[in-house]
Amino acid sequence: MLFMRGLGPRWVSAPAAGGKNRFGGGVEPLTWAEFSLYQSPSRLYLQGLEVKEDFLSLRSSPSSLLCALRLYRLAAKEAPLDCENDMLLRILWSAMLQLKEKSPPYTVEFRFTWRLLNLMGIAPTFDLCVVCGASLAGGGVFTEEGILCKSCGAQSKLPACSSEELSLLRAAAALPHEKFILWSAGRDEKEFFLKNIRTLSPYFRNMR
Repeated sequence: MLFMRGLGPRWVSAPAAGGKNRFGGGVEPLTWAEFSLYQSPSRLYLQGLEVKEDFLSLRSSPSSLLCALRLYRLAAKEAPLDCENDMLLRILWSAMLQLKEKSPPYTVEFRFTWRLLNLMGIAPTFDLCVVCGASLAGGGVFTEEGILCKSCGAQSKLPACSSEELSLLRAAAALPHEKFILWSAGRDEKEFFLKNIRTLSPYFRNMR
């Protein structure tokens, strides 16, 4: 599968890709390249390629490599085949660069997941209660349906997020690319972001 600018994900046949591979590492996962393609009456074929970035450096960090593969799997699962989706391709590229710059994997994964949901129009806001619209300045309760203010979430069995925790989530999701890399450097909040990635995951089911 190639995720192509202007075309979206497409399945492409790569003749002689097994054994002695004439495409080299260009058909390896995590490879970004310019591809030459041929459309026959029945299928799309790979003719050649020029590798632009292989992200091989991620292999020195198992946690970053596993994160990258999870992001690719999520993008492949949620992006419709044969539909242009350049915004998703851009946030995937941005996430890969952040991992290469050694941003913490689970912080990158939370950011990517929220931004993908935002593209789909179903990401939770960190500013207003999803039920009553009240400000979340004092914190709230992060649920699978959205973030509730403390009043609306009073009956929830889920732990409340403090205003500081919501600020962390807001920064991870919304900071521009370069500022995110600087902000995330040296941070160690793996369990916090892992917990919130799990809270975001059901949002994809809600869309269906």
